[in-house]
Amino acid sequence: MTRKTSELIENGMRRLLKRMHLYQVVRNLLYVLGFRHSQKMIAIPLDRLLCGGENGLSAAQYARHTGNLLRPSTLFSRSPYVQFLEQYLRMGDDIFRPEVFRKTAYFANAVECINAAGSYYSCTREDELEQIAKYFIRQFEHRQRQGDTATPGPHFLPLGSPLRLRRVQYSDYYEVVEDAHNAAVALVRGEKTYASYLTSDAATTPLQQLLLDHAFTCDGRPRLYQPVESPEVEKWQLIRRCSDRFELIRRFLHDQNLMPPGCDGYLDIACNYGWFVKAFGELGFRARGVEMDWAAVELGKLVYGLRPDQITRSEAVRFLKDHPQRYDVTSCFSLLHHFLLGRASVSGEEMLRLIDRMTGTVLFLDMGQCHEEWFRESLAGWDADRIEQWILDNSSFTKVYRLGKDCDSVEPYQNNYGRTLFACTRSI
Repeated sequence: MTRKTSELIENGMRRLLKRMHLYQVVRNLLYVLGFRHSQKMIAIPLDRLLCGGENGLSAAQYARHTGNLLRPSTLFSRSPYVQFLEQYLRMGDDIFRPEVFRKTAYFANAVECINAAGSYYSCTREDELEQIAKYFIRQFEHRQRQGDTATPGPHFLPLGSPLRLRRVQYSDYYEVVEDAHNAAVALVRGEKTYASYLTSDAATTPLQQLLLDHAFTCDGRPRLYQPVESPEVEKWQLIRRCSDRFELIRRFLHDQNLMPPGCDGYLDIACNYGWFVKAFGELGFRARGVEMDWAAVELGKLVYGLRPDQITRSEAVRFLKDHPQRYDVTSCFSLLHHFLLGRASVSGEEMLRLIDRMTGTVLFLDMGQCHEEWFRESLAGWDADRIEQWILDNSSFTKVYRLGKDCDSVEPYQNNYGRTLFACTRSI
């Protein structure tokens, strides 16, 4: 029997026993009787753990059941289990006062598990959860104060028993499969590593899956088009830094007295994840974006906290034609050259005029240029001088400023990017 087949059978039995509320009892009995996992244990750094699922569900499955898609992206050190022990260290048994306990992250997590999966460690009612939490503290106290192995309650393996972890793809992190209580005890105690078994399969977090589904980067390589801060993507290749261009933009708006409340409407055309929508919102603008890629729109809501009404999912030309509203400030990054190259439904000049009509005061613009390796032939001659003149010849803008260049021309794109950022305005 292969290891994977064995795991499938084991996982099936685990789910069945959990539904019968017998899993913890059977598991502890086998452990006490001396039955051990035959797989080799390895020491895993505790700071590489991410929150797992509950009640036999994987982290990704549990995230979908609860709607908390960022739970599998959360460091275990911030888990409800660790929070509960840290809170107990601060306040002692007062944590079990009803008005305190019912406000803990541990209680909220357990209730969520009951609502989503039917039970939490064999408990099906909220009034049973305090007893589970007291077993947890009893386990923690034995390790903290006596340094020996605690006698397990009916819900936990003995302290020091190995964890079951699942590797998270494209990262050096692991999701906790089992046992979160022991992992939390070890982490709060200050241990650095923990003996663990790894499942044969690897996990992809919901965040990773959305990023991989993004149309522009859907070739299977772990890449970010705009910055995303999350542990399991911290080593992914970042294509556009965004903050470099935004600092040039912010300085220009400040110097030209174009900050809110004088100017307060902003639209980013082809906004991708919506990094600039978020950044302009933080400056006080009523920030909006338009983007046709489904995954990008969902990422903006998930990782930047954008409201559903802040990004309209639409192809850019259709949106500009159907929405005559003007915005004080607009931006259009890395888009117009596709129209110049005949890859869209209208010409580059017509697209520029549509953006012009939408812009009340200033347009921030960059596009592919002839110095880039991938455009040396297709955009031959399209340097900063030609782009500036093209803008003036095909729009109502009368002044074009060159604010600087992006800093994205780094390996593996060292022969690309480095595009000029333009600010386009009209004479009063």
